[in-house]
Amino acid sequence: MTERRPTTGTPAVGEAEDLPPRPRRARRLLVSCVVVLTAGAAAVVVVRDRADGAPPAKLPPSAATAPVTRGDLTAEETLDGTLEYADDVYLPNRLAGTVTWTARPGATVSRGGVLYRLDERPVVLLYGGIPAYRAFAPGMSDGGDVRQLEKNLVALGYTGFTVDETYTAYTAYAVKRWQRDLGLPRTGRLELGRVLFAPQSVRAGEADRKPGDEARPGSPVLATTRAERTVTVKATMSQQRLLPVGKKVAVTVPGRDEPVAGKVTSVGTVVGGGGKGDKGDDDGGGGGQDPGDGDRTVTVRIALADQKAAGPLTYAPVRVEAENERHRDVLSVPVAALLALREGGYGVQVVGDGPEDPDRIVPVTTGLFSAGRVEVSGAGITEGLRVGTPAL
Repeated sequence: MTERRPTTGTPAVGEAEDLPPRPRRARRLLVSCVVVLTAGAAAVVVVRDRADGAPPAKLPPSAATAPVTRGDLTAEETLDGTLEYADDVYLPNRLAGTVTWTARPGATVSRGGVLYRLDERPVVLLYGGIPAYRAFAPGMSDGGDVRQLEKNLVALGYTGFTVDETYTAYTAYAVKRWQRDLGLPRTGRLELGRVLFAPQSVRAGEADRKPGDEARPGSPVLATTRAERTVTVKATMSQQRLLPVGKKVAVTVPGRDEPVAGKVTSVGTVVGGGGKGDKGDDDGGGGGQDPGDGDRTVTVRIALADQKAAGPLTYAPVRVEAENERHRDVLSVPVAALLALREGGYGVQVVGDGPEDPDRIVPVTTGLFSAGRVEVSGAGITEGLRVGTPAL
């Protein structure tokens, strides 16, 4: 803190030994200087009024002033996270044959895209929450999987039927046109395993079966994850309250100055911890490995609002800022404006307008500290007042 010496009036703090003798009947003005570290900033000059309530002879001039402002004040907590392609999407193979091609690792497969080929015939990805469990053929009815298939056909541009739970001849005709474009025999039927359903596009991982390998029903062919990157946080039980589902957070990604908006999409229910190697469940919805402090953790998934903002990164450490506390519509000043009073507590130096309105010390009650500001309240503290701040 830069020392400023007043040019007139009372000598600067620390020069008390150079003061001339005071008149016997004068009451003593107590002046002391302390430094109190509060939330990363310093509370500086300490001034206490005379016992008779009169103001001190002269306050040291402030290096700068700042207004008392009104608004929301928030405190945030920083957590470590990992940007990654997480959440495995299980797509079990249902056909027998020789693997002749697989999507390359890292490729995104969307609706209508080919995951792999068996005997040079494609296995196609469609969207839906119901897994493939039976073949499709004309005459089928009362099945949500039929409606799911028909919705996909319409999305791919194959129409001419009513989207419902009945596989009609019109549905079969649309399937024949689709089969022609895929290079499949035009049968109007789909054997079990020719299409596999996932909620959304997927990212291809390493192939469990290489070209030339035999594939059998139930044996994996291609590992897949969600196509969108997510942020994974191993939150301790005490941190879990900061990250409920739906909570908005800010994610700082390497190489980017501005944080990326994110939202918590899932919080694990299986708790991990207790020892090395404890990984909880494998689907991303449970516990994580013990961080080493003995505290148990849960896995929290955070979706990014803008995938492009994360750049080309596929795996990277990130920081997650989560709101810990919010005080709404409160008065605040810079932390540096706080003065530590000798009799205890804090005050601020309210800057007056002139001789008729001199500077004065006003005691305040402090509240939340956040981002270099502190919540204050007290008699005489109103929005718009200017308070002194030291040179830092």
